[in-house]
Amino acid sequence: MNAHTSTARRDPVARAPFQHRVDAALLRPVECDTLRRFGGPNDGGYLVPAEAIERASTLLAFGMSIDWSFERAAAALNSRLAIHAYDHTVRGRRFVEMGLRSSLVTIGRTLVANRRGARESLDRVRRSVDYFRFFRGRVRHHRRRVWYNDDRGSAAIAGILSDTGPHGPLSIFGKVDIEGSEYRILPYIAASAELFTGLVIEFHDTDICAELLNAQLARLRESFVVVHLHGNNYGDMSVGGELPLSLEVTLLNKRLLPGEPATYRGPLPRPGLDAPNDPRRPDYRLDLASLDAPPAGESLC
Repeated sequence: MNAHTSTARRDPVARAPFQHRVDAALLRPVECDTLRRFGGPNDGGYLVPAEAIERASTLLAFGMSIDWSFERAAAALNSRLAIHAYDHTVRGRRFVEMGLRSSLVTIGRTLVANRRGARESLDRVRRSVDYFRFFRGRVRHHRRRVWYNDDRGSAAIAGILSDTGPHGPLSIFGKVDIEGSEYRILPYIAASAELFTGLVIEFHDTDICAELLNAQLARLRESFVVVHLHGNNYGDMSVGGELPLSLEVTLLNKRLLPGEPATYRGPLPRPGLDAPNDPRRPDYRLDLASLDAPPAGESLC
């Protein structure tokens, strides 16, 4: 036995670096001619079938930060939507402070002829004002964490589904971008799948949580089909370079399909619709065929 072989056997990373064990068959999208972009041109925008928004009477938006362009675009398409956005990381006071501070900065940058900086500051002023214009009446921001129970003042997903009701079949569209906690609430959503016209979910840490992702997508695909897949380029690629660590997955309830859909064979990202989350970096090109090879290593979840 030579020294190289001995070292490789002692070092499991040298022998077989952990890789994705994501099941490519669960991710492959089907053809969908009604996809349109809802939200901003970069991060915060998602591709969703228009009928999934038009059919719904309620939008549940889990995760928002300071960008509600998706929710505003959905409301523009469907004025009947009751929108409930849950995000415990932001509150109204933040937008008051941001608006006042940015107003002063706008004036200062204008005086020194910093046009680009002045525009950026003015955009923050407008966003601050828009928060109070948009979140009123049928559109509500709940400053609570979405969780599997109500510990520490959290909003339990089961309670959300009952409190924002009553709901009939195909009455809710769900947006889920809660930085890894999606794995904690998706089993509850899957158990109430008949309520949802569709979902857009950002899955995080897809390498170390690949087994969870596989199990939860398999359950969701009992009622939904994947119609789009996009990699978030703010995150890294997997150790083997097969898949981004953050994946945006759009699902449509099978009951809204006009017939048996064909598998989508075009490029990902979709030309003319997709855009990089981070405009300073190129978008990730997805090749699901690279996941068909037998995986090496183990998932840690």
